[in-house]
Amino acid sequence: MSVPRLITLAILISLSAYAYDFRFELEGNYEYLSPHNTYGSWKSGFLRLYHKPVQGFTYFLEGGAFSREHEGDAVLGVLGAYKDWSPWLYTYTSFSAGSNSTYLPKYRLDHEFNFKVGEKMNIIPSIGFTYAKYHDVHKDYIIYPGISYYGEGFVLTYKHFINKSDPGSVTSSSDLISFGIGQEGKSWTYLDISYGKQAYLATYLANPQEVRQKALYISLSHRQWIKKDLGLFGGLSYLKLKNGYEKYGVKAGIFKDF
Repeated sequence: MSVPRLITLAILISLSAYAYDFRFELEGNYEYLSPHNTYGSWKSGFLRLYHKPVQGFTYFLEGGAFSREHEGDAVLGVLGAYKDWSPWLYTYTSFSAGSNSTYLPKYRLDHEFNFKVGEKMNIIPSIGFTYAKYHDVHKDYIIYPGISYYGEGFVLTYKHFINKSDPGSVTSSSDLISFGIGQEGKSWTYLDISYGKQAYLATYLANPQEVRQKALYISLSHRQWIKKDLGLFGGLSYLKLKNGYEKYGVKAGIFKDF
């Protein structure tokens, strides 16, 4: 089963540098799928609120609304936090819950450890874990080691995802490469490329069968400050699911600091 990305990698990377007390974000997405008669279009919108009550701790709330032509409407809620534990360790944790649908998790838990190493503490090995329970019998268990390098005006990240889907203990893996250039308070541009396989047991068949599909995902996103406390962001994305569909996406949004 596929696990929806609740927060973009660009946001995850840049949060540690934020200097605001509150941030509000509004985002809208439109995705066109082909063959269109079979899959239609997908629309979604998100509201996010970030708050940093003390130095080294940021929590966020997110509400999402989804509409799919052939799969209906659904909503999703997320609560998460980033925490600096020491000069060399910080963590990310989030819990999300979705309304009854075929494409959102009933609930999902994410946790990631990030370690700062190197002379400049700008090399970040990480290890993350995800558990997702869906509204049917399916569950996902994911572990994802990775590493990030923070250079002068750029960030390079690699993550490897290992997924076990139950029932059937069906395993699959994928890889993510992300490259970002920019500066906090001015602009950030990210190119993300993810490739690998989605695999699960199709329990809706009379005789359940294992399903494996190769997937390629590419996204280009940009975040631009137009004032010290105000900015816009947007992006384009493409997903190809072998023996499935192609998806073309566009997103746009605004953020405001307080």
